Amino acid sequence: MAIALESPADTGMSCAACGGDEWSPLITNLPDYLTREDFQIHRCGNCGLLMTHPLPMGPAIGRYYPKQYRGNRHAFTGSIRSTLRQRAIESCFPKGFGGRLLDIGCGDGSFALHMLARGWEVCATEIDPDTVDRLCHAGINAKLSSSAGNVGFEKSFDAITCWHVMEHLEHPRQTAEWARTQLNKDGVFQVTVPNVQSLQAKIFGRHWVHLDVPRHRQHFSSATLKSLLENAGFKIARRSNFALEYDWFGIIQSALNGVCSRHNVLFDKLTHAPVDAGRPVSLGDAILSYALLPPIALASLPVMLIAAAAGDGATLTLTCKSRR
Repeated sequence: MAIALESPADTGMSCAACGGDEWSPLITNLPDYLTREDFQIHRCGNCGLLMTHPLPMGPAIGRYYPKQYRGNRHAFTGSIRSTLRQRAIESCFPKGFGGRLLDIGCGDGSFALHMLARGWEVCATEIDPDTVDRLCHAGINAKLSSSAGNVGFEKSFDAITCWHVMEHLEHPRQTAEWARTQLNKDGVFQVTVPNVQSLQAKIFGRHWVHLDVPRHRQHFSSATLKSLLENAGFKIARRSNFALEYDWFGIIQSALNGVCSRHNVLFDKLTHAPVDAGRPVSLGDAILSYALLPPIALASLPVMLIAAAAGDGATLTLTCKSRR
């Protein structure tokens, strides 16, 4: 397994955003909260894109997605999250429009199913075979991510979504380039990632919940995501920098990460993540997380709203169209 963990600098891996190959350490001794393995974050010397080091390559990434990670990740916000994403996509089209949509890295499939119920013809990709089978039985043309890039789909799409996926990818630019080949001439490609240059990322540093190494292999700013998409053949049509679910909880959990003995205790509790028998959550961390939740949530709300109004929110969404 260790053979598949590679350094961008050692392998000459080029930057996904600009193609540069000079990297320097930015954050060191950053533990994965699930495996306790240490990682670093390196910075591209040309454009500033951040990449996890060592980088889990190919199938090696699978061991960093145990059952404890998946849990019920959107137990409280799943319905509203799908509705907000639906509105973001449908705002790009005339009222009542329902075309073909591809959801890349569809997660548990809730958004894909939501759009299917609204009359869209929906396709999806995902790394989890069980999810793919479940969506196929529900009437969605779902394919494993590993095969979709080779076989493609029968017809082009009016919309392709990539919600919090690009940061997980080994080669995100290749995915963006492939997505462009799947769009029709007037189609839109909508990408959402955490903003590593946001106010909360700067405040909390190594405790920022959305670093999430090594599952987040790339760490984007607005500039580096824009560069990647433009180099993949897109032009930016619209952007936003705020998503309530991610921004607010990002502040709460990051603040708790700074005071608890381990990261993401509250998140695991709220999503009912399976308990790791070898590393159970301490009673002290659980009590501390629940006790501090209300005051942190109250105090962070105005900070979050001010940051979003200033264009410094923690969630980047870029809506693009092909330049062809």
